[in-house]
Amino acid sequence: MPRPALRSRKLRRTQTRTPGGRHVVHYEKRFASKPRCAICGRPLQGIDEARIKTKHVAGLTVSRPYGGYVCHRCLALALRMAVRLSAT
Repeated sequence: MPRPALRSRKLRRTQTRTPGGRHVVHYEKRFASKPRCAICGRPLQGIDEARIKTKHVAGLTVSRPYGGYVCHRCLALALRMAVRLSAT
């Protein structure tokens, strides 16, 4: 039975073969995937891939509207559509 800190699903379980030939379970940290655009699903540029606990880290977001949430292509398209709709 693993110790209580390792029983949560926060850690990923991997089967590992030891040099002695036994199969044991190792517990590894899960890594976050690259942040993606909420509209098209493309990976976002300029944002760290690492799993970060606090948001007070430099380089976490982009300094434009919807930065870190929507990619630049989708934002440009949305702005164009907003201008076209407001002109009519």
